[in-house]
Amino acid sequence: MNAMVNLNGHLCAPDDAKVSVFDRGFLFGDGVYETGKSVDRCCLFLEEHLLRLKRSAGKLKIPVPFTDEELTEEIHRTARALGRDQASFRVILSRGVGPVLGLESFEDLTPTWVIIFQPLSPKLDGLRENGIKILTSTIIRNSISAQDPNIKTSNYLNSLLALQDVKSRGGEDAILCDSTGHVAEGTTFSLFGVTPSQTLITSSLEVGILDSITRRHVLELGKKFMKIEEGFIPLSRFQECTEVFIASSIREIVPVREWDGKKYLLPGKITENIKKGFKDTIQTYVSTHPKY
Repeated sequence: MNAMVNLNGHLCAPDDAKVSVFDRGFLFGDGVYETGKSVDRCCLFLEEHLLRLKRSAGKLKIPVPFTDEELTEEIHRTARALGRDQASFRVILSRGVGPVLGLESFEDLTPTWVIIFQPLSPKLDGLRENGIKILTSTIIRNSISAQDPNIKTSNYLNSLLALQDVKSRGGEDAILCDSTGHVAEGTTFSLFGVTPSQTLITSSLEVGILDSITRRHVLELGKKFMKIEEGFIPLSRFQECTEVFIASSIREIVPVREWDGKKYLLPGKITENIKKGFKDTIQTYVSTHPKY
């Protein structure tokens, strides 16, 4: 099976998963979500994902209609129905179905919730080995003063426009900068660079980026053997780096082989150390947490 969907507690195939056209998640992106993956039938860092989901929902004042234990069971039930040891998952919570099309209709609605499990792409191993080509997008990252980046909202137009921009120019994925030229993040990933002095640099949360779960784990790994610098970092500093890599829940650690025409030697020593360390972190988690 290509995917399994849990729509408000009902397990079904994707073609049978129907959401009302009056659902505010569909109409306005008025919802939040989390994406992660399972390894050896264990949903990685699930408690961190559920905490962030609740925080995002709380900032939008969307009620969460279940406890962590109840949601965990529904996630595991959906995973079991798909029947894969490794998979990607998404948990979506929208404000629900409103009676009219207007923005003002948001009081006392019953939230819509969806859990989707899909097999992982077979291309992921090759991506981690061969690296990715990224381009700096002409699209500017939304200002932190306009939209809180730590509301993991269903509206991803900013990143979609950036990806569309770089795809049209031959890139595989996009980096967005803020309005003053400081590097923010990728479309769905955090960005790290290794300077000639062996410092690991990454944009700080104050630039207006998501407090990524994978980013936090990478920083913990890096602190064990090198200096860390978080800040407002211009594009030029990243492009002086000897190694650059991206990090996300699904892709894990992926080296950058080319960025705006600059090619990087692969494999990079620091990147490989971080990649191995993150794999070890995953295996430790899997060995100490429940399976579905």
